[in-house]
Amino acid sequence: MNFIYVSFFLILNFLSVTNGLECYVCEQQEGNDDKCVKTVRMCQRYEDTCATLILYTTPHEWTPTLERRHYISKGCDTRDSCTRLLYGLASVCTRNWYEDWACVECCQGDRCNRYVVLGSNNIRASLILLVLMIFSIFFIHSSVF
Repeated sequence: MNFIYVSFFLILNFLSVTNGLECYVCEQQEGNDDKCVKTVRMCQRYEDTCATLILYTTPHEWTPTLERRHYISKGCDTRDSCTRLLYGLASVCTRNWYEDWACVECCQGDRCNRYVVLGSNNIRASLILLVLMIFSIFFIHSSVF
C-alpha cells in the first residue's frame, strides 16, 4: 500500500513538472541577446504566459549624446496580468525613434518570448500605402480601358 502512495506522489510530481511553461527571463538588458536568450525559467503553475517588457529611453548613466537605448525584461506572468499591462501601456507604446516608449508583448507557449519587436510596427502607414496602391491600380486599369 505504501508503494502505491509513493508511486502516485511521484507521478503527480512528474506531471506538475512536465506541464509547466518555460519562458526566457532577464532584467533590464540592453538588447535581446546573451542573458535574454540563454536564461530559461520553469514558470509556476498559475503562470500561463510569457511576457516581455521593452523600454526605449535614455540610459541611466550619463552619455555625451544622450542616445536612447532598448532595455528588455522577460519573464513568466498570468494572461490576465500581462493583458492588463498591455492595455495599460497602449498609449505610450508608440515605438517612435525620437521619444521614450514602453511596450509589452504577451505570448503562450514554451519559450515563445525569444524574439522581440524593437522597431516600429505602424499599421496606419501600411494601410494608407495599401489603399493608395489599390486606388492607383484601379485608376490605371480604368484609364487603359
